[in-house]
Amino acid sequence: MSKQVYCDKCKREIRVRDDLVTSTIFFEVIPYHEECFAKDLKSIKTLFLDNHPINGFVGNMAAILACVLIPMCFFIEDVKLKVIAVFLMIGLIYRLYSYYVFERHLEK
Repeated sequence: MSKQVYCDKCKREIRVRDDLVTSTIFFEVIPYHEECFAKDLKSIKTLFLDNHPINGFVGNMAAILACVLIPMCFFIEDVKLKVIAVFLMIGLIYRLYSYYVFERHLEK
C-alpha cells in the first residue's frame, strides 16, 4: 500500500514522480505539482534554501557532491572544513527526507 501525496498549493493528488517537486518553506519539505511550483512559488525565498527543487537535477547533483565532500572535510584537520561539512549535511538530509517521505510512494 502506498501513501498518497498531495500538492500543498492546489490540494490535488500527485500520482507520478515526474510531476512532483519538493521544496522547503521554513525548514519543512513541501510537495507541489510541477506547474503549481512553476506558477506561484518559484519567486519565494526561504530561510535556509532558496526554493530550488530538492528533487531536481541540481538537488541530486548537490547530494552526490555532498556525499563525496563530507568525508573529506572530516579527515582534514581544519575547523572551517568541519563547519562546511555540517552545512553540506543539511542539504543531504533534506534530499534523503524528500525521497523517503514523498518520492518513494509515487509511480515512476
